[in-house]
Amino acid sequence: MKIDKKIITERIKVYITRREVLAILVVLVFVFSFYSVKAMSLHPHSTYTEKVGQYSQRGVLLHTAILKNNTLYGNTLSREEYPIPLVESFMFTYHYKFVPGDVVRGNYTLTGKVLYTVSKGKDEVVLWQEELFRKEGDLKNGEFMVNFNLNMSTLDNKTAEIIKELGLKRVNRRVIFETNVNVIGVIAGREVKENFKQNMSLIKDSSAGLYYFTNTEERSQRTLTSRITKENYVTKFGITMRASTAKKVFSLLALIFLTPLMGGIYTIRAQAPPRRFKDLEAYIIEGFPGEVRKKVVLASREDLKKAFELVDKPIMHYVDVEDEVYVIVDGEVAYEYRERKAA
Repeated sequence: MKIDKKIITERIKVYITRREVLAILVVLVFVFSFYSVKAMSLHPHSTYTEKVGQYSQRGVLLHTAILKNNTLYGNTLSREEYPIPLVESFMFTYHYKFVPGDVVRGNYTLTGKVLYTVSKGKDEVVLWQEELFRKEGDLKNGEFMVNFNLNMSTLDNKTAEIIKELGLKRVNRRVIFETNVNVIGVIAGREVKENFKQNMSLIKDSSAGLYYFTNTEERSQRTLTSRITKENYVTKFGITMRASTAKKVFSLLALIFLTPLMGGIYTIRAQAPPRRFKDLEAYIIEGFPGEVRKKVVLASREDLKKAFELVDKPIMHYVDVEDEVYVIVDGEVAYEYRERKAA
C-alpha cells in the first residue's frame, strides 16, 4: 500500500492548526525556553574548599619564685608579678607541643640572654649582652620540656659590675628567653614545615618594685584545605542530568516544539482569506447610509481608495444579499462600490 505524502502533509496541517494543539505547543515552548534560560545561568562545575586536616603549636613558660625569708608568702610564690626585694631566684619550666605530634619530627633551641641597654630618643641601644644558658635537642612525639633556674642575687651582682664598667648611671636590664623550633612532617598527605618562635622577657620595674614576665604563652593553628571541583546536576521531570547536558537538552526541546508551532501559525495565516482593503481597514465601519440625492457607482477597489482620499470620510460597510457594499457619503452624494461575497 502506497502512502500519499500529500494526504499526510494535509493531515499534519489540520492537526497543528487546531487551537488546543497550538495552545499545548505554546506552553511547551515557554516551559522549555524558561528551563533553557535557567540552565544557561548554571555553571557546569562547582568549586569549594574542604577541610582535610589541621595542626597546632603551643609554647608555655611557667615560672616560680624562690623567696628570701619572709612571713607573708613562704618559701615559693607563683603569680604574675613578684616583689623585687623578696625574690632570691626563679625556677622555670618551658613546654612546647605540636599536635598531632606522632607525625612530625624536629629540633629546638632555647636560650637565655641578659641585655643592658640605654634609651636614645625613641630607640633602644644595646650596650652589652650575655648568654645565660642554651638548651638544644630533638622533639619527642612533637614536644619537649626544659627546666632551668635564674639566681637573681647573682644576676644583680653581675649587673652592678657591668654598670660600673660602663660608667653610666641609667642602664636598663632586660632578661629574655628565646625559643626556636623547626618541625617537619606529613599531615593529611601533605608535607608540613613550620618554624615556631617565641620571645619572652623578664622585666624589672624598679619604679613599681616588681618583676613581671611578657609573652609567656604563644599559640598558632593552621587548617589544611583542598579545593574540590564537583560537577553540577539538574533534576527536572524526575530526570537527573549534568548541567552542561541540561543546557543542550532544554534548548533542543524548545526548538523542537517551536518548529511545529511556527508551522501552525504560518499555515493559519496562509489559509486565511485575503484582506481586501488592508490600507483602509482602520476607516471602515459597519452601517447603512441614509438617503442621498446622487449615487456614484465605483468600478474597482482602487476607485474606492481614490474616493476615500478625496473626500476623507469614513467608509460604511454592509451586506446586501450576496454583495459586500462599501459606501462613502459626502453631503448629498454617495460613492458606492460592490463586490461579491467571498465563498
